[in-house]
Amino acid sequence: MLSAAQYEQKGDLYRALMEYRIARTLSVDSNKPAREVNRLEKLITQKTDKLMSIAEKKYARGKLQSAEVLYFKILTLDPNYRAAFDRLRDINKKQLHRKMKQKVALSQRYRKSSHRKKNRQTEDEGYTYSRQAILQAENRAKDVGGYIAELEKHITKYPSDTELKEMLVNVRIVQARASFGDSDYDRSLSHLAAAEGLFNNDEKFLKKLSDARKEFAKELYLRGLRSVRSEPGNAIVLWKRALKFDPDDKRTQLRIDTFEKRQAE
Repeated sequence: MLSAAQYEQKGDLYRALMEYRIARTLSVDSNKPAREVNRLEKLITQKTDKLMSIAEKKYARGKLQSAEVLYFKILTLDPNYRAAFDRLRDINKKQLHRKMKQKVALSQRYRKSSHRKKNRQTEDEGYTYSRQAILQAENRAKDVGGYIAELEKHITKYPSDTELKEMLVNVRIVQARASFGDSDYDRSLSHLAAAEGLFNNDEKFLKKLSDARKEFAKELYLRGLRSVRSEPGNAIVLWKRALKFDPDDKRTQLRIDTFEKRQAE
């Protein structure tokens, strides 16, 4: 309970809420955790709704950077706030699409310059065509596989293109979240693993993918806690799935060991 209160004092309402939910599940003789959960849920709803109202007005006026900051604040309070997530994805797509077009146009101007060396011209042409292929695949909304394939091919050839690396990581995490929401945990893991394989030497993007893994693992851990009384066997299954996302989570491993020992007695 103390850790939850400390998180709330620091302004991390979501983490405080998670800790109170765990306490509610484990505390059978106290109503305080349940009261705190209800209080924080209402407080978070009030704050996110207010921020969303302001953010939507800024978005409608074209103030995307200001709106983006507010959408991130909303997701910090409630990571499952779908409307804010969709807006961020839309802003991210617009920003990256605009930057891609700018780079394609710049490469085309370089290519037309008669003063550039032939080998540099060839390199610019390849870069331009690679980016154009991505734009074409992006415009085919149903061809997600083709879009990702073009991104991966481009990044493999031009590993310093951090903008498209960011785009690919975001796409993979979105896919992982969608599969996770459908309870297709193996497919969710496969999306993350595919990105990790491509960025095995890039700590920045590996950290982002690792954070996504831990987020999914914690959600499975909490689902296991919620079902531990009525379906202890299902709780263990959920915790084992959580370990697939975050193998180093000692808390989850301890839960599994404890309950399997009880079942064996």
